[in-house]
Amino acid sequence: MPFVTDIAGPQRPVQTWPTLAVGVVRRTSTIDTHPAGTGHSDVDLRARDAVGRWPCGVDVLGVAGVRAHLADRVIDDIVADPPDDRVAQLAGSRVGPGFRATVGKLLPDEVARAGLLHLLLDDWVGAALVSGYAVQHTAITLGVEEKLPAGTADHMAGICAGFAQDASLVPYAKRNGTIPSVHGPVAPPLDVDGVHSVEPLRPHGMRRFRRLDLAENGVFDAHFRDSHVDGDGVETIVHEYTVEGSIDASTRTIASVAAHVRVLPWQECPGAIGSAARIRGMALSQMRDRIRGEFVGTTTCTHLNDTLRAVADLDALLDLRAGL
Repeated sequence: MPFVTDIAGPQRPVQTWPTLAVGVVRRTSTIDTHPAGTGHSDVDLRARDAVGRWPCGVDVLGVAGVRAHLADRVIDDIVADPPDDRVAQLAGSRVGPGFRATVGKLLPDEVARAGLLHLLLDDWVGAALVSGYAVQHTAITLGVEEKLPAGTADHMAGICAGFAQDASLVPYAKRNGTIPSVHGPVAPPLDVDGVHSVEPLRPHGMRRFRRLDLAENGVFDAHFRDSHVDGDGVETIVHEYTVEGSIDASTRTIASVAAHVRVLPWQECPGAIGSAARIRGMALSQMRDRIRGEFVGTTTCTHLNDTLRAVADLDALLDLRAGL
């Protein structure tokens, strides 16, 4: 089926975002996935912590990187930079259900301190799931999209706001035997001066990008974007949220929060935005587990949930600030 427009969600991409101001601690990450043959992919995961210095400088506080090759989402080659022998033990793991539990067993210290390596490995599950958009995009473009197995739409109904039983997507899938796909807006470029070094996305590649800023007064600002590059080299946005708020540094809890929909695929997806208010009062150290356990069903969004879970890394940014 062609790309749909009548049930498409909002398309208000972030055009610019703040420079790294003096005293602001910033965590950024990217997960780039490129096809490497049928069922195979090369994945480049990178993250950095930095702080803004006067007048326009940046001090890098930490970096992490992982390169991997997957065959049908199973890791057959993986290496970390800086080197970490424990990461090599992820070879043979499927990046999907159960992967985060495996990471927790292999790297408990990274999980406990909300380290950069943990952010990358934890967020990889969602990025791997979304990377299926590239396969669907290519199939639609070539006119070779396959039909879903019978009953697939019924099994998906209820998992999130976009897949609610009465949402536009579900009856569309039942009528046409395919999940609808939207061609998102062109992606404004990232501010390369405020992000770790990244390589250009190649055709048919996908990128998951995150930025989390913490100011000295406890105000935070987060930006999340999934994007895709088509065969002509045009990068468009699949999902995009921004979240802002403040923390109580003395108790390490969320004091205030507001989430904003920028780009989402289907018209019912924005119905999940109110769920972000539920993290108010949560302890940063508990957010990842609580969101995974409590934020389920059609009042939520998988990608917003992951964004809110990544906001929990403010715990690590507080520690970095204390050490400056």
